[in-house]
Amino acid sequence: MKWLDRTANIAVIVAVAVFLFIAARNNFFAPKPQPQANPEKELAGKTISLPGFSFANGHDSLLLVVSTTCHFCQESLPFYKQLSEKVHGKIDIIAVLPEPENEAKKFLTDAGVQTDHIVKAVPNSIGISGTPTVLLVDSKGKVKNVWLGRLDEDGQKKLLSTVLPLG
Repeated sequence: MKWLDRTANIAVIVAVAVFLFIAARNNFFAPKPQPQANPEKELAGKTISLPGFSFANGHDSLLLVVSTTCHFCQESLPFYKQLSEKVHGKIDIIAVLPEPENEAKKFLTDAGVQTDHIVKAVPNSIGISGTPTVLLVDSKGKVKNVWLGRLDEDGQKKLLSTVLPLG
């Protein structure tokens, strides 16, 4: 019986030691959380290069980075129509889509979005991680402002208040 008591005590001690080791490892040696990436800050100040396109127009441009298959882009089309009506002719609007130009043009025209240029480019190739994204760039393609995702009413107002004085 002594042998059984001694074995049970050793088993309890080992179990407690394992439990304490696991608890200490999770609480004291847990990896530090990594800071969340902020695409707005990562893009601001960078220079965007679009394939086959030059920003040498002497003034700022708006880049609408969208996709015909993105439901947030489709939901944002009424705002992009409103935006294009307010700034068309005052500031260049460049639509950037991964789809072929004819498909992209139909997508935008059917929605009433007026653009000055359509450029075929995969968003990742220009440093954009998702659509829709709107960029305000200077005449050299340097990013001045970034608006990510489908914008709520406040986001739309901020974008308009930033862009309209430029026109």
